[in-house]
Amino acid sequence: MGYLMRVARANGYETLRQLGNTFRNFEGLCQALGLSAQETQGLLGPHPSFWGPSTFSNGLAAIDFNHSQMRWCPLCLRESAHLRGLWLLKISCICNRHSIRLHERCHSCGSTQRLERVNLEQCACGAWLADTRGAYRVDEPLVSLSRAIHAAMKGKSALAGFPAMSLPEWIRLIGYLGQYSETYQPTKPGKIANLHQLDTATTLMHQVSRLLDGWPENFHVLLMTIQRQADSQSSIRRTFGSLYRTLYKDVSGECFQFLRDAFEGYLHEHWSGVVNKRHKAFKLDTIARHPRVTLKQAAKKAGVTPSTVRHFVRVEVIAGNQIELPSGRKLHSIDEQSLKQIAVLAKGCVTLGEAAKQLALPKRRIRELISAGILKPLVSRAHGNAATWLIPKQQLQALFFDGTESSKMTQTISVRYILKYWHLRDGEFQTLVRALFGHQLEPVGKPTESVPLGNILLDEQQTWRWLAEKRFAGGASISVDEAAQRLGLKQQVVYDLVRLGLLATIEDALPGRRVTQASLDDFQATYVSLAEYAGALKKSPRWLLQTLPVRPISGPMIDGSRQYFYRRAELYP
Repeated sequence: MGYLMRVARANGYETLRQLGNTFRNFEGLCQALGLSAQETQGLLGPHPSFWGPSTFSNGLAAIDFNHSQMRWCPLCLRESAHLRGLWLLKISCICNRHSIRLHERCHSCGSTQRLERVNLEQCACGAWLADTRGAYRVDEPLVSLSRAIHAAMKGKSALAGFPAMSLPEWIRLIGYLGQYSETYQPTKPGKIANLHQLDTATTLMHQVSRLLDGWPENFHVLLMTIQRQADSQSSIRRTFGSLYRTLYKDVSGECFQFLRDAFEGYLHEHWSGVVNKRHKAFKLDTIARHPRVTLKQAAKKAGVTPSTVRHFVRVEVIAGNQIELPSGRKLHSIDEQSLKQIAVLAKGCVTLGEAAKQLALPKRRIRELISAGILKPLVSRAHGNAATWLIPKQQLQALFFDGTESSKMTQTISVRYILKYWHLRDGEFQTLVRALFGHQLEPVGKPTESVPLGNILLDEQQTWRWLAEKRFAGGASISVDEAAQRLGLKQQVVYDLVRLGLLATIEDALPGRRVTQASLDDFQATYVSLAEYAGALKKSPRWLLQTLPVRPISGPMIDGSRQYFYRRAELYP
């Protein structure tokens, strides 16, 4: 087109239409000008439409060019007032020589310049098109991209670090990739409206130059933005939408493989789901190297059951990801780096049966320890219907105890014997274990010998007293003999107090009359023995009995009981 403008002007024509009236077809003009076939093919761009459709030998199409509006560089027009072939491309928006944005409108009247004219020096309003007002420099990445496109007019060209591409391939890349940004992604990328306008072309070129600059970091930022905005994270195709189609169908040529490599590299780092052979568009190496696997695959590689891996994920001892598919099915995946950790965790754990055997305890007692929080399994059948229990060996080690040497001969009893014959009540086994941890009870044995919980030996009398104390503090009743010990009185004295009704008793499931903590507290708050009162005053009991103005409520001379008792309220008014 630019060459035809110069021919028309050199021969006195004012418009290309006048030239077309002289020559009935483009071939006739070329013949008149003496152009060889090679020179004719070297002309870039379409010829005027009145000569019929243009033919292109370099893979370009008529749609790639502007046919009506002209773009120009004012600085280039100052040097030579002719139209450069590159300016005819719709994607062309800057001057590679001067690194400024091209013009498409007169700076004076704002009108566009039609390509049918042959005078490139002045607008119809008289303003000079070489006027540089409004011209500004553009970013270096955009200049580099434009120069690569210019170089592709003579053959394949490449930006540093990218494969070489032909001019049609550059146009295709820019036409598709340039439509995507962090703020906009087309639903159906394809033909671009208003690409003949300079602003549209500049937007496309700028976006592509930004994505290619510092490749692939800016491209990954775009992918991350699309991924965060996606409604679905269950499918790569649905997550990345039209961009996925663009990469694997619209720009599927081998020269665009770097785009797909960058995309698959992003998935390797940021896609939390699995990538498998169903993703047929991906390279086999991408599928093989993807770091995330399904729970079933992880279990097989780690040598454990899938339920074990699932519960490791559930209790967050390993990191996992869950995706809910449109069908409602949930897909779990984990990082392959966790496989070694899974194997170590599983190796460092025992089942419920193994734990019972190591601790010399029945299985139900292990369950009690788990319910009480003394043992904390990584995988539990009580939570989530796991196929098995997995209890860390380290926790079992805490239930092995070293013995304590005793200076006197004591009657000992094992914990297993206590569990079998002492008829412990609910919670008393857990309380006994905590008493061992708190050193309220000390195992009897060699300090250098670590013994499992079920086999440790305890002082029988000390353990019984401890258990009775715990039961009584918890509201359990005691026998009259045990009440006598707590009151510091002889048994016969306490039986007299029960007979006289001064110490209240109850009947429960245990044999004989039983004394509760409440009745003991009530007795001690209401009554005091003569011996206790005399000891507090440091007086003789016999002297007090003769001198006190208060009459005792019970005693040898009152009701035949063995000790005198007074009401506290009468002695301490």
